[in-house]
Amino acid sequence: QMRFGAVMFYNLFIGTAEDIPRVALMVKEQFSMIEDVTDKDIRINSIGAPVTVSDLNLSSELQQRTNLMAHYAQGWEDLTLHDLWSFCREKDTDPDQLVVYLHSKGSYNERRGKNAKKRAYLTKGALSQECLQMPKDCNICSTRMTPIPYAQTPGNMWAARCGYVAKLKDPRNFDKDMLDVPYGQLTELELCVGSNRFAFEHWVQSHPDAAPCDLDTNVKYPGWGPVPSSSFSKELKKAPRFDLSIYVSAVWKKSECAGWGQTLQRRLAEYRVLYGTEPSADWWGWKFFKTS
Repeated sequence: QMRFGAVMFYNLFIGTAEDIPRVALMVKEQFSMIEDVTDKDIRINSIGAPVTVSDLNLSSELQQRTNLMAHYAQGWEDLTLHDLWSFCREKDTDPDQLVVYLHSKGSYNERRGKNAKKRAYLTKGALSQECLQMPKDCNICSTRMTPIPYAQTPGNMWAARCGYVAKLKDPRNFDKDMLDVPYGQLTELELCVGSNRFAFEHWVQSHPDAAPCDLDTNVKYPGWGPVPSSSFSKELKKAPRFDLSIYVSAVWKKSECAGWGQTLQRRLAEYRVLYGTEPSADWWGWKFFKTS
């Protein structure tokens, strides 16, 4: 079976037909970060205004490798995450096959340029050679992985290995599954638990077999606050790359989630509820939480 360097799943949201030219430029900018187009298979779901591949004004090389999977009048990221997950679970998909998840962050609201900066920062990592050639002891790779208050890839763009993704729960139901974990029903705390709309960023990191790596060496950006530029200094390292205290002081000191997600017990309880299993001896959390 042909194995691609990466199969890319892209969740494209376009509010109205008038937004197509603006959003097409965003897609083009993201796809310009693909270093080697020749071994990529790009699959797009469009949500909102209908769009064709030619509307995106991609290079002919990219256009040949890009397919629109489906169009939905409305929907969320779980539509495309589900397609990625289903692909990884197909019996003839190689467990070492890499998948990349990207989305059109900022297509709905650019937030005065903040989302453009964030989009470039996240895309740069997910499409980097470091992530697309991640070592065997990583199975998820992104610009930044943040371990509290729940394991997540802030902004939700990443590369991962299919063998790992296939173990995850169905992303279409994952926001509901998170309501079963300790404190999951407290909707006012969904930001602190990773439930409801925050479940998408948590999903790929949610299994005890997660072996995340990340790239950004900048200790001033543990995952929250103003995003650094996309020319950040890259060094692939097992994540979380900083001590718990770094994430706590930078991220949650001034937040309603202060103190959340910092105990080993609650993390293990969540794994038991979601997956009915304990992490293995090489799980990142044993060392990370030992100081707490």
